[in-house]
Amino acid sequence: MSYNQISASGTIISASNPINFSSKEIKNLIFNSLNLNDYSFKWTQQRSQPYQGILFDGTNNIDLYIYAWNMTPAYRNNPSEKRIQIQATVNNVGIDRPITPTEKTIILGVYNAPIDYPLIATWDTTVNRGHGQKSCYVQIEDVARAITDGIYCTKDKNNAPIYTMKPSFLGDYISLLQASNKLNLAKPYTSTTTPLSKNVMASSLPNRKKRTIRKITDIQNSIISLTSTEKEIICKQRIGQGLFKELLMDKYSCKCALCNISIKQMLIGSHIKEWSNSNDDEKLDVNNGLLLCAHHDALFDKHLISFNDDGTLLISPIISPDDQISLNLSEIPTITVTNEMKPFLNHHRSKLKR
Repeated sequence: MSYNQISASGTIISASNPINFSSKEIKNLIFNSLNLNDYSFKWTQQRSQPYQGILFDGTNNIDLYIYAWNMTPAYRNNPSEKRIQIQATVNNVGIDRPITPTEKTIILGVYNAPIDYPLIATWDTTVNRGHGQKSCYVQIEDVARAITDGIYCTKDKNNAPIYTMKPSFLGDYISLLQASNKLNLAKPYTSTTTPLSKNVMASSLPNRKKRTIRKITDIQNSIISLTSTEKEIICKQRIGQGLFKELLMDKYSCKCALCNISIKQMLIGSHIKEWSNSNDDEKLDVNNGLLLCAHHDALFDKHLISFNDDGTLLISPIISPDDQISLNLSEIPTITVTNEMKPFLNHHRSKLKR
């Protein structure tokens, strides 16, 4: 029998339901999703539902109970309706407990979309307490919204929120989750304001910064036997291609601050005041960075070029006039320097090679 499904192009078509995931595949999906974006997750019990684990979000170790099933056709008159079924025999221990910053329970469904990743829906535990045998429903069109939106909020017949999302948003959803399936967002969310995905990412950013700093510290501790130069190369690559780069990509509209190169693979998040001399607030501060192509990053990182507070270029006398021509340094424009950037540039200028 055919029902409305998501196609390989992300559109809605009439087709048979995709092949269900096995319980092992569902648990692997959860594990892999909760170890993205520097989250740290480990299982403590995965034999039966609710599965249990510990998620570190940068601030809290969250004791997590997880109920998870495939989304299947509802077999009612609505061809778009999908469901998960909470069977009467399922242990209520997780559904019955309150949600706190360090103890959370999620009910989720997974959909084996024929795209590069599966899709996830999450329901409110509150309305499913004392469930008996019960199904939770969602429309396939709302599931598909996660493809373009990243994370999307709809409502069930009880007006309780349902979130559909890409796997990369599952950690943020759990970290921000409050009672009644509401999210602790930095700004109130309505569908006519900032997209939910941007609101979620902004709300999760403080914890993500903490996780990133911890991750870099772990890397530094694990390579303690390497030379200082080798350590610098490894850490710079990890920092310049991670969260710091993402923040600078947004600030500089995915383009090198000194030229027109916009090839993402060639761009690096370059610190003005180096990581090793920055405090935790400065390490991932966008005012302490420039998005640079590899060519300009090498010059800036080696303190062969710098900038005055008015944004004009400074060139180290080590670079000969002929090399300046070869490097097209005369083409580097005056950059915009905010007041917040000036202390960092002052530090960088002090290290210009003489």
